[in-house]
Amino acid sequence: MTTRYVGAATTITADDVAALYEGAKFYSPAVAPEKTTLQAWTTNLLERNGPVTLVRPDALAPETRCAALCVIGSGAALADLPPSGDEFALAVRELERLTRRRFEAVYPLAAATVSALAPLAAASQLDVPLIDADGMGRTFALIHHTAMHLAGLSPTPLVIRGATGENVAITVPDPARADTLLRSNVDVVGGWAALAAYPTTTGELRRGALTGTVSRLVNVGRLLLESSDPDVLVARLAAVTGCRRIGRGRIVELEHLSRPADVTIPAHPSTVVVDELGGQGRLLRLELRSEVVAVFADGALAAAAPDLICLVDVLHGELSTLDSLEPGDLVDVLVMPADAVWYSAEGLAMVGPASHGIPLAHPRRR
Repeated sequence: MTTRYVGAATTITADDVAALYEGAKFYSPAVAPEKTTLQAWTTNLLERNGPVTLVRPDALAPETRCAALCVIGSGAALADLPPSGDEFALAVRELERLTRRRFEAVYPLAAATVSALAPLAAASQLDVPLIDADGMGRTFALIHHTAMHLAGLSPTPLVIRGATGENVAITVPDPARADTLLRSNVDVVGGWAALAAYPTTTGELRRGALTGTVSRLVNVGRLLLESSDPDVLVARLAAVTGCRRIGRGRIVELEHLSRPADVTIPAHPSTVVVDELGGQGRLLRLELRSEVVAVFADGALAAAAPDLICLVDVLHGELSTLDSLEPGDLVDVLVMPADAVWYSAEGLAMVGPASHGIPLAHPRRR
């Protein structure tokens, strides 16, 4: 797939799925998503049905109806109870029945992790375009942590469909309540579910969503698949994503996921300490929740959510996920800026350091 648009549209083929998957991991490097079933399933769909059209919101008529899709729930449950193949398409069909509107396109709620594959698969099954936009530009903990919410769009009505074949529909006036209701129902339907939400039009997406976030996954994924030298990889990632290396060092302390979690945000508080080699010889302390939410360099806050903070395994020249870290690992600590909307006062109030229990000014707002 080329990421240079001819006109305003291009396609994603079966050959692009591996790069899309790798790029999706980069934008959500917390825990490695289940690979074999979902990647193979999506690849097989595109081999059978042909390429999926990838189109920007402004290339479609503004009245085009569309819905966001993602995987919600436990990755472990998804691995134990893999999709039968039609959960996401059927969630869209149920949302159509609920809203009495036909959806002519789909888009990712979050263009990251396995939630980047789900709308591609559904687009193939429903024979509709995939919109090159999403609501987060990475992943955040709650479904109202989106640019669409900041633009005044509601996540409901929404539908989840479990692997057991059950549907749950939710409509609420307060978007924050949607997530609370969702999580209790996801446990009941098997621990994970296909979510169809944010029913809207492409005209509304033009002002509310983050454009170009699907195609950039393929760009980044290709770099990750092609580069094994860590210095080359970091340099190429910097050119494409704007990331920078905070430091390189060895993990000298890894606190297991044992601290009490904030009940409002799914999290497993933990800490990783990296002893910097070369440079200034600093101690880098990484604060973990469901992702790396902050990096302190000799006690000073160097980066924090909504920055995307990830680790590269220097020995293997590949991303390190948080469930793979071991004391003694040599890692590069990278930080990449999120989309600009997340550094607004409203965006930082929603997903900034304070939302993770770190009451400090973000380094980009000092």
